[in-house]
Amino acid sequence: MIEVSLTNFGNTDLTDVEVTATANGNVLDRNFVRDVSPESNRVTAFDTSGVVSDTVEFTATYNAAGDSYSTSLATNVNEETQVPGEIRLTAVEVSRAGSGVMIEGDAANLGGTDVDSVLVQINDTADVQPVSPSGEYFVGGVEASEFATFELTAETESNASSVPVAITYIVDNERVTTTQKVDLTGASISAGSGSAPGDGVASGADASGPRAGSAGPGGPPLWLIAGGIAVITILLGGVAYRWRSR
Repeated sequence: MIEVSLTNFGNTDLTDVEVTATANGNVLDRNFVRDVSPESNRVTAFDTSGVVSDTVEFTATYNAAGDSYSTSLATNVNEETQVPGEIRLTAVEVSRAGSGVMIEGDAANLGGTDVDSVLVQINDTADVQPVSPSGEYFVGGVEASEFATFELTAETESNASSVPVAITYIVDNERVTTTQKVDLTGASISAGSGSAPGDGVASGADASGPRAGSAGPGGPPLWLIAGGIAVITILLGGVAYRWRSR
């Protein structure tokens, strides 16, 4: 028996959820799953004891914010190898006040092992500069399938369309550094448009960034906003396998 979990990291419900198991091009079983609300998951089980092939593909199809998406994971049902922890920025909200930008969201661990020493920071470029009070933010440790909040502040030039955020963490005794771009085109504008985030002007946050996905068979990128961000998980003998939709 294999359990398949679908987790919603987006900000809208996943509806009409169906998970299909296939092997060698043949459908083994098809399960319907109840709606998945934001920051929650649903689990369904498949009996693969009679499957001749080692590899079984699980595909979840769902609707989110009026669009259809799918995400798939092909896994060796006889293999017990954990997917290492991986940090991505989700639930990102962006607000602007003049040239100042405030970015808030979650640093989510989409892998199957714990992650330590997570640091997120604004990359200094020709169009974007980190500024106090939060040019960088130390998140710390994030357990598998968990998340922690962060807040970053930056100054941008008028032509800047995105902010590059460097993500550094330690997983399985190795240091990993990645960069994720946060889109500025949908940022909310604060009434105090002449002040930067550190100047004491309250800058309201509106949804933008990882949730504005476009429809497509692979699902939306994690740094887009206003859609459902789904992660399919295979639970095999207590070992978790994960693949995020892109």
